Amino acid sequence: MQLLELCREMEIEVAVPENEARKSALPEDGRLAAVVPRLEDEQVDFCVAMGGDGTILRALNRFRDMATPVLGINFGRMGFLSAFGPGDISRQLRPVLAGEFTLLDLCLLRMRLGEESRLAFNDVVVHKPDGGSVIRLAYSVGDVEMDSFQCDGLVAATPAGSTAYNLSNGGPLASLALEAFILSAIAPHTLHSRPLVLAAGERVRIINRSMSAEASLFLDGRAEGSLPPGGEVEISLSGRKAHLVQAAGADFFQTLRQKFIRPQK
Repeated sequence: MQLLELCREMEIEVAVPENEARKSALPEDGRLAAVVPRLEDEQVDFCVAMGGDGTILRALNRFRDMATPVLGINFGRMGFLSAFGPGDISRQLRPVLAGEFTLLDLCLLRMRLGEESRLAFNDVVVHKPDGGSVIRLAYSVGDVEMDSFQCDGLVAATPAGSTAYNLSNGGPLASLALEAFILSAIAPHTLHSRPLVLAAGERVRIINRSMSAEASLFLDGRAEGSLPPGGEVEISLSGRKAHLVQAAGADFFQTLRQKFIRPQK
């Protein structure tokens, strides 16, 4: 309600999807906000996502080609993508709504599966079936097949996604300024698997070399179908960018230090 009251005071029109309005017991008289069936069907200039990093990812994905700027207010655990937490709303939200913010234009991954093409903000994951044994995956860069091994899966991650699944695989953390993506293996059954950093313009093909097991596909944690034996998926950087709102003066490495290296008590 604090956000909505502030927007009314600043004469900012607000739209809230029906499911969120119900959860928040929003007044139905339209005094604070217009309640709409689907936010993505509206002409939205700016989105505020209140929750954890998963909420921010879902907000980015609500809008076509992730073109709408999203401000994250952290009500979750990590909040790496958030601009600030709930305790800073009264101090930091007003200047942001007044236009005092910076936009991080972040890389997106493009996954091609057959004739279909989809975008991911954090990562594309090819994973063994739930409860299944390891699968055999091969990967190629351009026309060169680099390796084939048994594993639980492979993760292709953007610099923003380098702090997510890629991090737990021992992959590198990447500056958000990089035009690059990372490929790392999940529990590889080999002694020579190493993460690989790829540049814009380079393409990775992941092929399911398992005899019978289908691999599962996930984009930003969402199930997106499967990869049958012999099937392949192509991953590269998209020419499009996602727009993440940061408070003025925010610093990526300061956030990285606070969240992952020396967490505040």
